[in-house]
Amino acid sequence: MSATASSTTSNTPLRDRMHANDEAFKTTGSVFGLTSLARKEDDPGTYEAVWHILSNLCNTAWATGCKVSSSPIAAEGGDALWALHTATGEAVCISRGISAHAGLLSDMIKHFIELGYEDYPGFKQGDIFENNDPHYGGIHSPDFDMCMPLFYQDRLVAWASCVSHVSDSGSVTPGSIGFLNPDCYSDGIPISMERVGEHDAFYPWYEMRIRSRTRTPDFVMGDARGRLAGCITVRERLHEVLDKYSLDFVLDAMNEYVEDSRRYAVKRVKTQTVPGRIRKSQFKDLAMKGKRVLLSKQNIDCMFNLPMDLTINADASVDLSLAGASGTVPFGENISPTALKSGLMMGYSHVIGFDMFNSGPTTAWNVEMPPGGSWANPYPVDYQAASGVAWAPAVTWLSSLYEVFGRLFQMRGFVEEMAAGSGSIMTAEFAGINQTGMYLTGLTLEQASQGSPARGYSDGQNSAWCIYTPEGDFGNAEVSELYYPILFLGRNVAPDSGGFGKFRGGLGHTAVWMVYNTPGLEYQCGDAGMRSKTVGNHGMYGAYPTVPDRPGYGHKTNLKQLIDEKKPLIHERGGPDNPAVTSKIIAELAEDSAVAPFVTPEALVDYDVIVHPISGAQAMGDPIERDPESVVSDLNEGWTTERVASEIHGVVTTQPNDHIVADIDATVKRREQVREERKQRAIPFREWWSEERKKVEAQENMDNAVRVMWETSMRLSPEYGESIRKFWNLPEDFTFTPDAD
Repeated sequence: MSATASSTTSNTPLRDRMHANDEAFKTTGSVFGLTSLARKEDDPGTYEAVWHILSNLCNTAWATGCKVSSSPIAAEGGDALWALHTATGEAVCISRGISAHAGLLSDMIKHFIELGYEDYPGFKQGDIFENNDPHYGGIHSPDFDMCMPLFYQDRLVAWASCVSHVSDSGSVTPGSIGFLNPDCYSDGIPISMERVGEHDAFYPWYEMRIRSRTRTPDFVMGDARGRLAGCITVRERLHEVLDKYSLDFVLDAMNEYVEDSRRYAVKRVKTQTVPGRIRKSQFKDLAMKGKRVLLSKQNIDCMFNLPMDLTINADASVDLSLAGASGTVPFGENISPTALKSGLMMGYSHVIGFDMFNSGPTTAWNVEMPPGGSWANPYPVDYQAASGVAWAPAVTWLSSLYEVFGRLFQMRGFVEEMAAGSGSIMTAEFAGINQTGMYLTGLTLEQASQGSPARGYSDGQNSAWCIYTPEGDFGNAEVSELYYPILFLGRNVAPDSGGFGKFRGGLGHTAVWMVYNTPGLEYQCGDAGMRSKTVGNHGMYGAYPTVPDRPGYGHKTNLKQLIDEKKPLIHERGGPDNPAVTSKIIAELAEDSAVAPFVTPEALVDYDVIVHPISGAQAMGDPIERDPESVVSDLNEGWTTERVASEIHGVVTTQPNDHIVADIDATVKRREQVREERKQRAIPFREWWSEERKKVEAQENMDNAVRVMWETSMRLSPEYGESIRKFWNLPEDFTFTPDAD
């Protein structure tokens, strides 16, 4: 048997076992008190084989559940996840899909146990439990989290869990990205830590509630049945594994996989980083003033402070703080600490890389509770805070993790492990009557295929990655056209959409849709991490950032005439000097640089056009150090423009025989000129600081959204406020003064 400090047995109540596990970890520093991995050491071949079998059964559940589901979000986009857990809730292995939820599912099971559900209403085979309520650890109402206890020989031996992102959760506005929600009462239908079925079937009243309070009940119930089908798949396949390899071996191995993963992550931190403290500032805008909003208090612009303060300790444990996080906003962009930590688990897996993706590495974290009343922990102060699209600030904050660890990796010489930050995420959601006469609201998955970050040695990949899942999958255009009354006129790699640097960020793409065969369709350009007025995570080591997200659309266009006359249509975004919406078509209402997020002022109709860009990722290194041949290659591929090649990269080109080539000698001279121009513009830091300090103290030209952000950051985190005053040498009583309401 594995060496363990815990003396609990299978007859011990789960809550007591869970607490004993916590004590064993405190005593030994090992999950479950496993100071050795006996099963791995005694039979490494079987240990490894069972791991892959358990991982594959989770992926089988994902494939089954997504296909049973009826919504395009799960059935085509795969925006769902299934997992296997120990009896006390630790995640053992995770399926493909939206991996950002793995930690949240684990915490949900632990919460059921901690609340005493084992005694009442009890756990038995076939029970179905769900939660989507952020007040109890959920992230936002469209993500339905589910779990089922798994029994073997009348003993609860494990849990199956899952999540799927439903097309409509009944919030005040249609769809699943409720950025306009002003409070939690408008966030939609709550499933608050409930048993929603038993005997492998949902209660009739569960379906009644779904049909009474969501706009697409068939899709939502289809997703529910998909979740159930996947969990039953986990249970049935797990029984086969237990029959073949024995209950004792599998349960021991499941515990060891969690501890094994902890050791792997700790070893990576110990060997590839350096002890010490590292901080990163990050900001996000939410520009809503003057737009279509629901309540008068929402007619404001907002700014988020997204600080990351990380310390690597001598024992390779990691301390993380969000001290300085700014206050809540009257929109659906606040998140529970439980959900934020789950997102952190996913981001950590990207930069540290789990050999076995499970709960193990999280035990080596010390995550300080974010300040109460902030966007990262709203409920102690603002219980009514909305979380319709809680991912919005979270994914932006997580982008900082790449730069923080990238700098640490570089200090130890592991440049191949470095990655710049992610791009921003902008969603597209439709609501209206589709081509079959059915009312439909749903999310496209375009944002799930962004550019990937530049590495310490290479460019990022184009449209092949997403921060909230390691797989880039935006689904098939043809399937999206079956669900939504749209036709794809284009889905193209967007030139210059990644950051500029020695190694550029992977490029994003632009989807161009023509609305067709509907009496009216709302386009909601949602916010899952986008920015419109501030730049994204700015990249590393002199790189230039990606541009903010700016979609476009044309309402009441001449597109039908162009089609009838067989003239060129609109297929891409176009350049900043000639955007396609205003240069290639005629429209009564044409918007070529919309400040997102927004909902169209009125429903779109047949032959209207939407240009929806998806961001590229951040770059690394000085743009004038980029290999001229790489710049030329991008020019010939159509991935960059002559202006960027010349003005940003300093590359001089010629074009013999219609093929662009670099003039190396001229390029060297141009880059030397750029360096000299930079020196002429440069000023000493102290001089810059002195001038900026005057502006800060006077709050000169400081938008109210910025002043609100800094005032709440400093008030909610007093020590953080003191550090701001100290840096700028401000009076002890200095505070930022927002406009009166």
